[in-house]
Amino acid sequence: MTTEGEARTRTIPDRIRLTPTGWESPELKGMLVSASEIQSRVRELADEIQSQLPVDKPIVILPVLSGSFLFAADLVRHWRFACELDFIGLSSYGASTQPGLIDWTHKLKTDIKDKHVLVIDDILDTGQTLDEIRKELSKHHPTAIHTCVLLHKTLKTSGSTRFQADYTGFKIPDHFVVGYGLDFALKFRQLPFIGILSTNCHGTNAD
Repeated sequence: MTTEGEARTRTIPDRIRLTPTGWESPELKGMLVSASEIQSRVRELADEIQSQLPVDKPIVILPVLSGSFLFAADLVRHWRFACELDFIGLSSYGASTQPGLIDWTHKLKTDIKDKHVLVIDDILDTGQTLDEIRKELSKHHPTAIHTCVLLHKTLKTSGSTRFQADYTGFKIPDHFVVGYGLDFALKFRQLPFIGILSTNCHGTNAD
């Protein structure tokens, strides 16, 4: 079943644009999503979400550290209703983490019982991270858990059981992407656009 948020998702074609002047790097192949496209879509997402969530009910917004910090900051600037803001952090990758295992780096501190929760993340790859978050938050008995991601990566090998976010900014082709909070070796988070990492750099996006 397609949600209203999914129906409005923008699909980015598999084409590489020139890196904006001043941001060129040998580690960047080019730009995938521009800064203006991001900001326009963030405003749309804020309106979409607020039109569907009950504004008369307690809402807790939970950005996932660290990749979603720019996306979440811009999104909540367009939030017109009362909300509580906390942060959660977890990792499913890294030199000391085996594939398939989750390490919680920043646990929930806010009481979410009987409240609507909006989880904000940067990118949905395999969906493992958001699925784990939903399972953990469900233990705290919220009224409902809603999920919002900036990017949904289209994977050739993904199946129908892959986690689907309630709200998605862009569907993108399967590239390693950086910028607007997403990093490679702690670099490129500050880019105002989404760039594609050069093929001579190795890595995979966390999900």
